[in-house]
Amino acid sequence: MIKFDVARNWTLLVPPGPAAVQPALADLRRILAFFRAQAGSGLREPPVQASSAPIDSSVPVIALSGEPNSSANGFSWRFGIDRVEICGASERGLCNGIYDFLAALGASWPKPGEEILPPPHPDHPTEYPLRAASAYQATAKEPGKLRRLVIAGGAPPSRREDLVAWAARSRIDALVLPFAEKPRSPAGLAGKPGRDRESLLGLARQYALSVEIGGWGLGCLVSRRPFAKKDIFRMEGGKRTRDYNFCPTNPDTIALLRTEARKRFNEYPETQVFHLWPDRDAEHLWCSCPSCRAFSREEQNRIAVSTVADVLAETNPGAKISYYEKTVETDASPNEVGPRPNMFRLRFLPGQEGAEKAGLFLANP
Repeated sequence: MIKFDVARNWTLLVPPGPAAVQPALADLRRILAFFRAQAGSGLREPPVQASSAPIDSSVPVIALSGEPNSSANGFSWRFGIDRVEICGASERGLCNGIYDFLAALGASWPKPGEEILPPPHPDHPTEYPLRAASAYQATAKEPGKLRRLVIAGGAPPSRREDLVAWAARSRIDALVLPFAEKPRSPAGLAGKPGRDRESLLGLARQYALSVEIGGWGLGCLVSRRPFAKKDIFRMEGGKRTRDYNFCPTNPDTIALLRTEARKRFNEYPETQVFHLWPDRDAEHLWCSCPSCRAFSREEQNRIAVSTVADVLAETNPGAKISYYEKTVETDASPNEVGPRPNMFRLRFLPGQEGAEKAGLFLANP
């Protein structure tokens, strides 16, 4: 069995200026110091030294390296008796590598605010078994393959840091924040977001997490207030109802979707990934009006998201938008509606069975 001896005088070699790696580096030092204290060695936290500085070849080192200014999330690490190397394809990738190495030592974070560290072996208190001698994870190039923590509502101040720290330690790639409840006017686009959003954005930057926008917000683009045109509401049993989703084939609905989507996207010009899913817990409730009956519920959803995706292509070329579709239709209708090039599919939504295995986590179920 491979064993990591915490009593050795390990030195951490870090690249210059990795600001977003500092929380992960602090966790690495803190946990190694905890292991040493458990063993009764009385040693302090491993010292940190710039990777470019000369170092005695007899000193065991944990060498960290990562590419700055990259959105990649891949990493690798390998263990040797006198040298551990943790490499990231970016600062986010390096954080992933650090936490994967700590997980291999037995550290775990089951939920926000909770950390479990293994006890020392009674016969070998300074030696901690490693589950593997190395690990490698390629950068996820498809946006649908990223790991995401979706924050569907406001996060209490006491939980914000725990949530973001847990996301980083669990090798989450991105936080998904909801659209602001009321879009700001163009004159107010430079204004500051609310305190909750601003706090989460700042914490995400500290941990090199990407920030994406959206969630269960597709229905929010279509007004269902009593004075809205009833034809934009979905039909059920021959009657219009404004409870969930809307009628996606009505020209007035299409026009409203385009107008409201443009307002929303203009609020977030730097965001590269958006999510617009049907109303929560009503993802399959669509319209049965004469026009919509020609389309399946999956196609109705695609009609709506494709309309919005066309607007995104105009306002933010290169950005992507996710849509939800659980099943693949085997019998395509004559009116088959395909996704736009800037759309990618999610087979699960956060909170559903199988979602966490697919990398989708819900902060406040």
